[in-house]
Amino acid sequence: MIEELSITHTKARRNRRITRQRKAIMDAAAQLFAQNGYQGTSIKDIAALMDIGESTLYGYFPGKQEILIAILNQQVEMVDSLLAHLNELNDRESFVNLIDLITEKIVSNLVYNRVMFAEAWLNDKVLKEFVMARWLPVMDLLQIFISKKAAAGMFRPIDPQLAARMIIATYIGALLPVLRGIEPPPNPKQRHILAKSIVDLLFNGLSVQKGLG
Repeated sequence: MIEELSITHTKARRNRRITRQRKAIMDAAAQLFAQNGYQGTSIKDIAALMDIGESTLYGYFPGKQEILIAILNQQVEMVDSLLAHLNELNDRESFVNLIDLITEKIVSNLVYNRVMFAEAWLNDKVLKEFVMARWLPVMDLLQIFISKKAAAGMFRPIDPQLAARMIIATYIGALLPVLRGIEPPPNPKQRHILAKSIVDLLFNGLSVQKGLG
């Protein structure tokens, strides 16, 4: 029994070490991908930044493409974690909190997200399988929210799909300088201001105008 526990403990410790090393390799690769592009980065470059041999790196990933896929999958998990919050979207304040949360998650994994957006721009496979496939549910829930508000008379009649696209485009446009590395990441106060500004634009831009005419 003691021997079995020792073996289990050893395996768990080994798995934790492998996970840490894989994450370190992904971090180094993401940094290089963001700086030089995926095509401009080699396994040799990643190994050099890690200060390990190429053969050691291959022990954790079969190749550069698998590292990129692991990085992209991290972002897939991030989007999936947001869907539960999207289901709770029902009023102005929850909308502000959601956008604030999305920004926090993007900023906390900024280098990874820079890689995702850069590769999505250049690689149709990345765009379709890792960006559009995961963000479409977000778009759908946003459309439902807009439709409900329009039906309740809070928003004027508008195409929900077009409105959802415009909101996402506004958000990405506001965050683009940060994703490009031109501006520093926003602090918590700046994140909240950004979220409120986008929600104000949505609600005030779509609100039924009274007392006109």
